[in-house]
Amino acid sequence: MDIQNIITHETARQDAYKSLANLYRLPEKTIQENLDVLTEQLMILNSKSASYLTDMQTDFDQNSDLDLLKVEFTRLFIGPYSLPAPPYGSVYIENERKVMGDSTMDARKRYQHFGLDIPGNFKDVPDHITVELEFIFFLIFKEIVHIQSNLPEQAQELLFHQKSFHTDHLNIWIPEFTDCVIEYTGTQFYRNLATATKIFITEELEYLESVCVSVTPS
Repeated sequence: MDIQNIITHETARQDAYKSLANLYRLPEKTIQENLDVLTEQLMILNSKSASYLTDMQTDFDQNSDLDLLKVEFTRLFIGPYSLPAPPYGSVYIENERKVMGDSTMDARKRYQHFGLDIPGNFKDVPDHITVELEFIFFLIFKEIVHIQSNLPEQAQELLFHQKSFHTDHLNIWIPEFTDCVIEYTGTQFYRNLATATKIFITEELEYLESVCVSVTPS
């Protein structure tokens, strides 16, 4: 694969993570744009999850009631009375199923390693699904910069950090989280989103395992 094809592939990954993160926010009018972008990028990546995005597009076109989606989003991910699918890594990783556990602190340390921290206006915890997905987006962005600057070792190190975060965080808890969404949602929209997420995250770890070589991360 030549440099331009690599950049095209990694850019598709980058944009997929960003759009996927956006779809786990309270639904707004930009939801259609995020669906369009995510569908396009997953098709570029030949992801098996792309078909579920196509179904989401069809369902949203036919039942595009943002208010109903907002109600379902709140019920699944916010509460207040019960939380069928908590969108926090520590709930699934920690034995006590608690928020802000050791795994949360580990995620935050990894962000800080790259000079990142949670904005003051962000009211959720550091291992919220949107934050973790956007962290991978950031790592891919940095990787692409290194590729374009002809710095292959630095780019490979960024791939190592992506793989490590998937292994220690995303691929541990995302499968159980998405299973909860699939089981408890009353909408085809979130059922398809969860299924697509589970497939994509699994594919991503397989990809990262195939492209990572032995490096010593800084």
